[in-house]
Amino acid sequence: MQNDLPEEVNKLIGKNSFTDQSPIMIQKGLWQNFCSSIEDGNKIYWDERVAECHTEDLIAHPAMLPSWVHDFEWHPQRKKVQPMELHFHLKNILNLPLGIVTEVDIEYYLPIKDGDAISANQTLLSVSELVKTKLGEGRYWVIEVKYFNQLEILVGKQNIHFLGYKK
Repeated sequence: MQNDLPEEVNKLIGKNSFTDQSPIMIQKGLWQNFCSSIEDGNKIYWDERVAECHTEDLIAHPAMLPSWVHDFEWHPQRKKVQPMELHFHLKNILNLPLGIVTEVDIEYYLPIKDGDAISANQTLLSVSELVKTKLGEGRYWVIEVKYFNQLEILVGKQNIHFLGYKK
C-alpha cells in the first residue's frame, strides 16, 4: 500500500476489479480472416487434417486472445463497454487524462478453438510513485488480465504496463 495514492486506488491493488465476457463464440472464420490479413499460412489454423496431428483440432491464432473479449463498438441491445476498463478507471481516479502502453507480456496456456467462449478478469498489480517523464508528470501501473474459457480454465495471462500522465 502506498501512502501517496488515493485510498480508492490502494483498495484496487491485487483485487479482481473488472470482468469481460466475450460477446461472441469463437469462430473459425474470424481467426482465418485475421490469418489472411497477416498472411499466416500455419496449417494448424487452416487444415483440419494437419491440426488433428498437433492440436487435435484447428486452433485460433494466439495473437487474437485479447481481442475475443472486446465488445462491439456499438450494439443495438447493449450499453457500450470500455475495453481495459480498469486502466480508464485509474486514469480518472488519479486525474491523469493521457495514457500509453509501455510494455505487454503475454503467456498462452491452452489453445482457443472454434465454439469456445472467453472471459477475462482485470487486476491492478502495482502503481508507481509520481514520476516526471518527457511526456509529462504521471505514474506507471501494471494490470494483469487473466483469460478463461467457458470451462473456467485459465487459457492465457497478459500483463500490460501503462504510463498515465498529464502535460
